[in-house]
Amino acid sequence: MKILIKPLAVILVSTLLFGQIKTSQTTVKIAYAGVQIENVDPWVEEELSKKMQTIFEGVNPEQFLPLNKVQDLAQSEINELFSAISDSNFQKVADKAGAKYVFAGKFKNVSPDERRIMVQGEFYRYNAEVKSKFRYEVLKYYERMGDEATIIKKQLVDSIPATANPATFRQVGLLFGLILVMGLFFMSLSGTSVWGEGGGDTGLPTPTEN
Repeated sequence: MKILIKPLAVILVSTLLFGQIKTSQTTVKIAYAGVQIENVDPWVEEELSKKMQTIFEGVNPEQFLPLNKVQDLAQSEINELFSAISDSNFQKVADKAGAKYVFAGKFKNVSPDERRIMVQGEFYRYNAEVKSKFRYEVLKYYERMGDEATIIKKQLVDSIPATANPATFRQVGLLFGLILVMGLFFMSLSGTSVWGEGGGDTGLPTPTEN
């Protein structure tokens, strides 16, 4: 019986770990409240807001609340946030949206050249659990905001625990099947070892060579 305990324990522990990982991946809610940029045409603000939303690509859809969803849940709170960026206003959005993290950016166009847009301002990640925000400062020409979004994704999004897409049911099933097969394999080896060992004194004389 002791021989069977280790393989069975491996199977059980692995199953529990995968269950915990899947659970943790679906509990952290991330809300995107959009961006505001001054001194530009409305279409620029809309386009920049969509561009910044691309930083959440790869995040588990069950965790992510896109801009349109957050607006439905907390439009008045978002308006308050952009009128005055503060922890308390971020917290209002987080509470209304039911999110642990809230992302938003507030910018302005500071380019002296009317033919180009230079984006200056801050993009924020607010943690509602610890009630504090992380600020990323931006100063880039608009056409380079795609590259800036890649950096922001790495620093502000990818650093959040458990944001990747969870394993599919098929992947989990295949991995569990592999663990089960390995467990059965080790059990069979243990069984062979038991039956192959001597069972003690059989009462027969020890053969000798003449």
